[in-house]
Amino acid sequence: MRRLTLLLALLPFAFSCSSLRAGRRSMADGDLEASVKAGQDYVFGQAALRFAEDKYDSALDLLQYGLDMDTANAAGCYYLAQLYMSFRERSTARQYMSVCDSLLSKAVGMAPDNYWYRRLYALNMMRMNRKREAVLQYEELSRRFPSDSELLLEMAGLYEDLGQYDKELRVLTRYGQLEDMADELRMQRVACYLEMNELDSAYLESAEPERVLEALTEHVQMMLENISTDMDRMQCRYMVNMIAGFADVALKYDSTQFQAWKSKAITQLWLGRHDDALSAIGKGTVMVRDSLSKSQLYIMRADYHLQRNGDMSLVYSDYDSALVYNPSDVMAMNNYAYFLSLDGRDLDRALKMSAVTIEKEPLNATFLDTYAWILFRMKKYSQAREYLEKALQYMETPNPDLYEHYGDVMYKCGNTDEALENWHRALQLHSESTVLERKIKERKYLEE
Repeated sequence: MRRLTLLLALLPFAFSCSSLRAGRRSMADGDLEASVKAGQDYVFGQAALRFAEDKYDSALDLLQYGLDMDTANAAGCYYLAQLYMSFRERSTARQYMSVCDSLLSKAVGMAPDNYWYRRLYALNMMRMNRKREAVLQYEELSRRFPSDSELLLEMAGLYEDLGQYDKELRVLTRYGQLEDMADELRMQRVACYLEMNELDSAYLESAEPERVLEALTEHVQMMLENISTDMDRMQCRYMVNMIAGFADVALKYDSTQFQAWKSKAITQLWLGRHDDALSAIGKGTVMVRDSLSKSQLYIMRADYHLQRNGDMSLVYSDYDSALVYNPSDVMAMNNYAYFLSLDGRDLDRALKMSAVTIEKEPLNATFLDTYAWILFRMKKYSQAREYLEKALQYMETPNPDLYEHYGDVMYKCGNTDEALENWHRALQLHSESTVLERKIKERKYLEE
C-alpha cells in the first residue's frame, strides 16, 4: 500500500536576510543592533554558499558560529539541522539525529507557526522511527494549515504504518474533498474498511467488489509462494480470513458474483477445508449466470478432482460441462484432450479437440505438443515427430516435457541416440517425469 515519504530535497534551503531573521528576538534600536544583524546575515549567507559548493565542514562551522552569535535564533537552528540532515553519508547523518531533534525542537518552540520548522522536525522524528510523535506534529501542522492537502497524504501514510486505519480513513476523506478526488481514493478507503474488519462498509464503498476480491486473492497467492517466516504465515492467514469474510459479504448482497464464489472456494482450500471448497464451487455453478464464468468454475472443480482424488471420470464430466458453457475455450479443449491421451481413451475425440486448438493458435507450442502426443498414442509416430518439431521450434522457453516427448517419438522412429540426447535435455531441465531416468539407463521408451 502507500508509504509516503517527505523528501528532504523538497524543503527550501533559500537564505535571505528577511527569511533568515524571521522570528529573531527583538533588540534595542541602534548601530550595535544593525551591526550585529549585518554580521549574522553575512555569516548565514556564506554558510549557504559553502553548502551549495558541498563544503559541508566549512558551512557547519559558519552556521554554528552564527548560532552562537544569537542563541535564540530559530532560523539558525533550522538551517543547521537541515544541513546535518543533508549529509550524503548515511552513517554521518545518523550521528546527528539527536542533535537535529534538539535544534528543531528549539526552532519549533520559538516559532510554532512556522510550517517548515515543524515539518522538518516531524521528518527527523520519522528518521528516528518515532512515528507516533511525528504524526502529532503532522496533526498540529494540519490544524494550523488546514488547506494543505499534501500534509493529509503524508498523515495517511503514517496512520497506516501505525495501524490507525480509522484516522487514515478520515484524512483520506478530507483529502478527497479538498482535491476533488474522492473517486480516485475509493480503493484506499476500501482497504481501510477491510483492515478495520468493517466488511459491509468495504463492500458498499467499493464500486467493483469483484475486482477487490480478485486483487486480494492474487496478492495472497503470491504471499503464499514466498513464505519464509512465522510472521509471514500469520499475515497470510489474516489475509485469507479477510478475503473469506469479504467474499461472504459480497455473496450476501449479490449471490451471482463469480469472483466471490471463486475466492470463497480458494480461501477454503487454503484453510484446508476441502469439502467447503467443493461445496462453494458447486453452489457457484448454480448461482452464477454468466456462461463464461460458469465454465471457469467447472474447470476449477475439474482441477480440484485431478489434484485431490485423481478421479478422472469427475474430471472429464466437469470438462464436458465447461465446454457446454464455453465451447470455444481452447485451453480447456487442450487440457481435456491431453488427459484423454494420457488415459489412452477416446483418442479420436481427443485428436479432434486438439486439432481445433492448433487451428486457432498454430504457433502455440503447448497445443502442438498435445496434438503430437495424441498422434503418438495412436502410433502415428512420423506425424507426431512433425508436430513435435514445430512445438520445439515455437516454444518460448525450454520445456522438459517437450524434450522428453520428442525423445519418445525418436525412439519409436528407430533413432535411439537422438532419443537419449533429448531425454538428457529433459533431465537437465529438471523434468518431473517418474520414468525418465530409467529410460536413459535402459535406453528404451517406458510408459509412466
